This record gives sequence, structure tokens and C-alpha cells, in this order.
Amino acid sequence: MSTETEFGEPLTPKMKVLLLLFIPVYIAMIVFSVSKINYFTFEMFHRISTGSYYVEATSMGPFLLFSVPCLTCLILITIFNFRENFSQKLKTRLGIIFAISGMLAVASKLVMWPIVMYQINKNDYSYCFFYSPSNIHSPSVYVKHPKYCFKGSRSVRKELFAWFDEQEAASVELKPLEVKQKIQELKQEKGTDW
Repeated sequence: MSTETEFGEPLTPKMKVLLLLFIPVYIAMIVFSVSKINYFTFEMFHRISTGSYYVEATSMGPFLLFSVPCLTCLILITIFNFRENFSQKLKTRLGIIFAISGMLAVASKLVMWPIVMYQINKNDYSYCFFYSPSNIHSPSVYVKHPKYCFKGSRSVRKELFAWFDEQEAASVELKPLEVKQKIQELKQEKGTDW
């Protein structure tokens, strides 16, 4: 009769230290993922359908949701692999959950982007290179009208987006010249000219 337990031998002191260092990072990742799911899905589609001045378009929402169990399983497999009597049955279960959630994460990202682009095109939004961050994983920015997109505004994009949101909340219909003037004003306030 086997004396092997489902979880194997107790963790070594070294593994306990690594686990304690990892827990805050893992919790921060989960909090970030959960907090951004609404913004990267429902809020994004709401902005498109209501004709917001700008939309930060991404397919990351469902990807973040499915990445949490995927990463959890990967970490557990890594931790338990250091243990001598780690149950093969448990390892298999974790491997299956890891594979399924990983496939769902990738599939959701591949499916989500065409849906996002369909909504963007349907509502006549235009891609704005000057408002889109240079980071490859950051959302692309689309504007309600191409005349709202101005060169040399990347350094004040966050402040400009906050201003767009204020004008939208007040039901103000902006003219392109007003946007250009606001960009110049924000750049002067920030002390930048790029």
C-alpha cells in the first residue's frame, strides 16, 4: 500500500520563502486582471456604442480572465515538482486545467479582436497613431473623427483623454480646432513640446 499523499512531502524552508515572496506578486496580478476586465470589455464596447471621442481598443479582457487559472496551475506545478512524492494524479489534473485555460485565453484573444474591429468599423472610428502608446501590449486608440487626431500629442494623451471624458460628460460637441488648442495648452502646462 502506497504511503504517498495527494500533496507529497512538506515544503522545504527554501520553497516556503519563495512562496512567501511570490504571494504578493500573484495577488497583485489577480487584482489587476479582475479590475481591468470590465474596462477592457464592457466599458470599451459601451464607449464605442455611445460615440465617445476616443476608444482604447484591445482584446485583453477575456485573455486576462482565462490567464489567471492558467498561471495558477503553472505555478502550482512548478512548486510541487520540487517535492519528491508529488502525486501524479494531481499533476495530471493541474496540467489539464493549465492546458484548457491556456487554450481558452489564446482563443478568446483571437476571437475578441475581430469583434472589437467590427464594432470600431461599424461606428466609423479611425485609428490614431499619435494617441496610441508605443508599447506593443498597450491598447490601440481610435477616435470618433480623424480630425480629432493630432501629431505631437503623445506626451499629454492621458490628460487629453481626461479632458475628452469631461467634455463628453457635459455633452459638449468638440471642434477639431478646440482639441488642437487644448493639446497646446496641456503641453505648455506640462512643459513639453513633443
